[in-house]
This record gives sequence, structure tokens and C-alpha cells, in this order.
Amino acid sequence: MKSWKQMFYRSFLLFLLFFLASKASSTEYEIQAEMVEIDTEKNFIKYLEKVTFNSNEISFKANELIVNQNNEQIDASGSPIELSFRENGEKINGQANKLQIIQNTLFLRDNVIIFRQGNEIKTQEVKIILKEND
Repeated sequence: MKSWKQMFYRSFLLFLLFFLASKASSTEYEIQAEMVEIDTEKNFIKYLEKVTFNSNEISFKANELIVNQNNEQIDASGSPIELSFRENGEKINGQANKLQIIQNTLFLRDNVIIFRQGNEIKTQEVKIILKEND
């Protein structure tokens, strides 16, 4: 019985990895982390420890990242999150303790610092539209 369970879990894990790989190839971002937790009931994927997120619009490093696959919402936290994004071809760097991406809109919260053209902007919250929604 034990070997049947092991085989089932291995098959399930392979299927899940294949599914996630195919889903990742259809999306335009890449996430790497030391540890991944998958909640199939809530349809969440949690990435923990040394998380890196890369897309065409934004890149960042965080301690934790949660992808809600129901609505493609991304929530990240760090101390701080180090990020960079492009605006009109210009690379902008920054940091914040909390980050959220909802429908191509980036929200930075909690001790936000944006470095742009030699200037430093400090605030508690900022909203950045990464690209126009169709």
C-alpha cells in the first residue's frame, strides 16, 4: 500500500509540474524560489525564501510571493523588496516592504523608495500602471 501511495504522489507531482510548466510558458513571467507551497483548494501558489520574479515590465527580489491563480493577483513581501521596472524606456529602481500586482497595475506599500534620474522619492504607498489594459 505504501508503494502505491508513493507512486500516486509521484505521478501527481509530475502532472502538477507539467501543468505549472505549461501555464508558466503561456504567461509572461518567471518565478524562482527556494521553496514552493501549492494550495489546490484555494488555487494559490506560495513561493518562499530567495524569491525572484522577472517579467518584461518588472523584476524584483522578495522573501515571500503568493500567486492567486483565480485572478492572477500577485502579492509579495520582503524586508525590503528590491525592484526595477521600465517607464518609457527608462529603468527605475526602488524598494518597498509590500508589493502587489493586479491587472498590470503595480502597488508598492510600506516604506516605499523610488530612485529615478538621481532623485529619491519616499512615500508609504505608490500606484504604477505597468501597461495599458486592452
